[in-house]
Amino acid sequence: MLLKDYMNTLAAAEATGEYTGRDMILAVDCTANGDAATPGNYAFVGVHIEDVGAELNPKSEDRSYVYEGDSTMKTSAQRTFAITGTRYVSDAFQDFCCSPEIKFGTGGTVQRNYVYFHSGTKTGESGVMTILVQKDGAGAASDPAEFQVELKSCGRPKSYTYTPQA
Repeated sequence: MLLKDYMNTLAAAEATGEYTGRDMILAVDCTANGDAATPGNYAFVGVHIEDVGAELNPKSEDRSYVYEGDSTMKTSAQRTFAITGTRYVSDAFQDFCCSPEIKFGTGGTVQRNYVYFHSGTKTGESGVMTILVQKDGAGAASDPAEFQVELKSCGRPKSYTYTPQA
């Protein structure tokens, strides 16, 4: 499902107060060459997905100075997603991740643009992710097939605001 199609199905989320994890939207450019015209044409990450596992992983450097004492300086931060769910054939995101080109690819062939934002405020971030497939439908004979992918940001994400598209 494309992001623009998914967004058309949503009732507006509250843009203030508490919210749940499903109010956050993740979409990835799953076109063959990674050249989707707009983020609205990215694949929505949500079909049979239980958790997108969004985290920020900051790095820091600690120093101790004679006069000032201990000091911590933040040196970077990386966005990661630990996506888990049940394998669903015909979902654009899962089919893309489970293709041999992505499962066994390296370098730029497994990097794609993404957007991650709150469905109520329509604000969040965009950037580039490296796709690391960990489970592509494994499971015991009668168990649901597991799907697990890790996405790690490449460089610094930018501010993003979703705008509806036809």
